Amino acid sequence: MDAIQVNGLGKRYQIGSRTKRELWALQNVTFNVPRGTILGVIGPNGAGKTTLLKVLSRVTPPTTGRVVGHGRVIPLLALGAGFQPDLSGRENIFLNAALYGIAAPEVEKRIKEIIDFAGIEEFMDMPVKKYSSGMYLRLAFSVAINMEPDILLADEVLAVGDLEFQEKCLDRVQQAGRSGMTVLFVSHDMTAITRLCDQVLWLNAGEIIRRGDPGDVVAEYQNSAWALTASKLPGHSGPHISALTEILSVTLRSADGRQIGAVHATQECRVRIVHRFTKPGYYGRYTIHVRAKGAVAFRSRSPEDILVERPGIYSAEVRIPAGLLADTIYTVDVNVVALRGDEYVPVVAHNALSFQVFDPASKQRDALGGVVAPRLAWELRREQVEAESPDVPEPARQST
Repeated sequence: MDAIQVNGLGKRYQIGSRTKRELWALQNVTFNVPRGTILGVIGPNGAGKTTLLKVLSRVTPPTTGRVVGHGRVIPLLALGAGFQPDLSGRENIFLNAALYGIAAPEVEKRIKEIIDFAGIEEFMDMPVKKYSSGMYLRLAFSVAINMEPDILLADEVLAVGDLEFQEKCLDRVQQAGRSGMTVLFVSHDMTAITRLCDQVLWLNAGEIIRRGDPGDVVAEYQNSAWALTASKLPGHSGPHISALTEILSVTLRSADGRQIGAVHATQECRVRIVHRFTKPGYYGRYTIHVRAKGAVAFRSRSPEDILVERPGIYSAEVRIPAGLLADTIYTVDVNVVALRGDEYVPVVAHNALSFQVFDPASKQRDALGGVVAPRLAWELRREQVEAESPDVPEPARQST
């Protein structure tokens, strides 16, 4: 029996304030998901993965087509979505369950298991506005998985947790699939996709490119996805190819080389650019502009140029140090220039990459804004001591 049936699904957005134009985030998407299947959904940024999950979870209606789901659907589309910041973790468990149509007596039977899996028992009576992003994830995932949904929709949320908790979540999802739960799992982590999923659906520009065995689809995607999508880079508004060079891919990587879609603020990450030079005798130069909240957070240019002695595929990788980025969403523009004497031939990919940064130590969830949050050296000292008042209690220490 199919848990999900999708037929001719399309989603159209109107963009632009004055001159409006149509953007089809999904086009003619048709597939079925048998009960108990873990389906991985992959594709480059802007492929329509998140839109697909939003339509399946009824967050947004489809423009065309039809979706039929059988059973209780629980989405994990945004970290802590549905949580009320002034309520405690324990209170939010009951609130989230009510949103899913689950009665309080049923929650009472499962609350110990929810708390034990989340591993944050000592914080359960604390307002969740004081939680770090990692604590949000632990509680949100634990509530979702322990409510025993028929269909679980998960969009990259596991990237927030520490490695130990990620493993715990992946193991639990595998167990749930064996017991009959249907899971749609969106991720940029191809290792997790290959290990966890029974099948993989590859989306590009809102259309299905391929569906099949995880190993086969992931291998084909990694080898050719960007070559197919080069003309459709998300938000593209400039050339990505010239007579001398072509940008083939722009990806975010972890320190150990894995492709990822989100990163801890406390961890190093890397932007990797792969491109082709078509003529020899030039030098290559690279620049990235990293943007957040409508501003350029910073830019970085390669300190030296690379000599292109023969045509071929080249790569450049820039490391972004741990402790620099704020808890927000970033987009990256990439500029590759071919140089020879006075000849200057640039190729640009606007919004070639987008990714989320989470700060597991933050209690304010970026409430103060900012596009970078570097760990700077601070000196704290008392300049003058006032007379002590017996009526003023010593303030409690606050963690940040």
